[in-house]
Amino acid sequence: MEIVRFLLENTWVVGFCLVPLITVIGWLIWGKLDDKQIEKRDAYNEVLRGRGITAPAVVVSARHTVSRSPNGRKEMRIDYEVDVQPEGRVPFRQSFQHWTAQRNYATVLGQLVGEAGRKIWVTYDPNDPSQMIFEHYDEEHSKIIEQRDLDIRRREFNKQNEGSNELKKNGLQAEAVITRVDDLDLPYPLKQSRGMRLYFDVIPQNGEPFRSEGDALIAEIALEKYSAGTKVFVRYDPQNPERAVLDTERNKSLS
Repeated sequence: MEIVRFLLENTWVVGFCLVPLITVIGWLIWGKLDDKQIEKRDAYNEVLRGRGITAPAVVVSARHTVSRSPNGRKEMRIDYEVDVQPEGRVPFRQSFQHWTAQRNYATVLGQLVGEAGRKIWVTYDPNDPSQMIFEHYDEEHSKIIEQRDLDIRRREFNKQNEGSNELKKNGLQAEAVITRVDDLDLPYPLKQSRGMRLYFDVIPQNGEPFRSEGDALIAEIALEKYSAGTKVFVRYDPQNPERAVLDTERNKSLS
C-alpha cells in the first residue's frame, strides 16, 4: 500500500519510468515492422527483375529525403529522376525512390553532389515504368554482370552435382583413365575448389572399355591428382554409360 500511495503522489516517477520503456518497446516494434518491409521490398525487387527490363539511365536529379536505422542498419532514401535509355526502345524520363546504405555525402539545394549526370542501371516494368528500381552504377556494370553469370553457372553446376548423388551411391564401380580435363572457370573460393569436367576411358569389371565424362568439384590442391593420364575410380550407370562420376571414397586412397 505504501508503494502504491507513493506512486500516486509522485506521478513524475511513473512517467520517468514509462517513457524509456515505451520508447524501447516502440523501437522494437518499429524495427520488426521495418524488417518485414525490407524483406517485402527485396522480394518485390526479385519479382520485378524477373519480368522487367534492365537498362542504362542518366541521373537528372538525386535528392536525399530521409534516413532511418532499423535494427542498427543505417539507410538513406534517394529520390531519383532519370533519363532511361533502353536498347531498341524510346527513351523516357522517370522518377523513383531508392533505399541504400547510409553514406557520407554533400548536398547543394537538396541535391546530392556528384549524382547528376552520372550513368546508372535500372530495372523497370515495361507495362508500368513507374515501378523502377536502382541496380548499380555504370562503372560496376561489367563486374556485376560477370558475377551474375558466374552465379547462374554455379547454380547449374550445383544442380548437376546434386543429380549425381544417386549415381555416386549406387553406380557400378570401375577403374578409369582420365583422358582430358576442362576447367569450367567455376571457382569456389570458400571451398578452395574449382568446377571441372573430366573425360574418361572407363574399364569395367566385365565388358569392353568405353568413353564417358562427368563434372566434379575438385580441390585446388588436388588438381594434379586428377590430371590427364591419371588412373582413378569412377561409378557409372550401365543404362547410361556415357556419364560417370568420380568415386570419392575410393579415390581417397590415391596419392
